[in-house]
Amino acid sequence: MLGSLRADRDREYQPLLLVLLNDLTIIYKLMTTYNTCIFAAVLTLSACSGPTPQEAPETEPTTARTEKAVVAEQKTAGDVVEGYLALKDALVASDAENAQDQAIELLQTVDATKMPDVQQRVKEMAAATDLAVQRTYFDSLSVALYDHLKAQPNTDQTLYKQYCPMAFDNRGAFWLSANREIENPYFGDEMLKCGRVEEEMGAK
Repeated sequence: MLGSLRADRDREYQPLLLVLLNDLTIIYKLMTTYNTCIFAAVLTLSACSGPTPQEAPETEPTTARTEKAVVAEQKTAGDVVEGYLALKDALVASDAENAQDQAIELLQTVDATKMPDVQQRVKEMAAATDLAVQRTYFDSLSVALYDHLKAQPNTDQTLYKQYCPMAFDNRGAFWLSANREIENPYFGDEMLKCGRVEEEMGAK
């Protein structure tokens, strides 16, 4: 009798168990699908967002770089002018040895500049030991430096373009000086004061 009751109870609950099992299967499938969608969405967002951009290194403003470049060019041009003036003074003193030494030193400065014409003239002077030859090359150097400074006035130093009409058998030649007073590099003591100021350049 007891066994019969148990069998009847099992038959009674069996449909309910089947329904419950089916519901659990559906819920499991829904949860699996939901989790898959979430995982896919996360991957998609990660791919779309890409790696975190690195902060660009701080760069100096263009204006500041330009100003520094101008200052550097002014300093370089100023160094060349100073070397030229020292060379001129050696010729004024008719000191060929010192003139060559000054030309060699000036060549080291000019090599770091964008002055090819000036550089070539200085090379010629650095190789010369004869005073007359040095003065001939100095004439060409003066023209090259003057042309460069007129085209690119990168120095704030006041310079005087001075001219001697009797230089090189009255052909005439000019030079640049930091002083208005005439001291002729083409004649030295022979005709030290021969010449005139033709132009004032640079700072006023």
